[in-house]
Amino acid sequence: MEILYRPEESMKALIHLGTQGHYPLFHELWMKDPEIKEKKFQKITGVERARAKKLFLRVSKHRQLEHKKTVLLSMDNEDRILFMKAFFKLVEGKILDLKPEIH
Repeated sequence: MEILYRPEESMKALIHLGTQGHYPLFHELWMKDPEIKEKKFQKITGVERARAKKLFLRVSKHRQLEHKKTVLLSMDNEDRILFMKAFFKLVEGKILDLKPEIH
């Protein structure tokens, strides 16, 4: 029996953890960064969305969480902030989907 790795499922699991308040991909220092706190609620532009999609593909192709973290560590600060901003938007969307009364 062959078990296939599905990158989209690993990201869905990490997004689900985010809805519970757990962010295993991100270091605590990144979460406390004032630039992240400032930008995570800003709207994502079309250009940023395309770039974020490429960053998500880069991270999600790795199976292990530690490898995903290493990819994030290797990103320049601007890309990492964009990735986190997009990730938080996905978590926010998931929370709103689960609790429509919050809208």
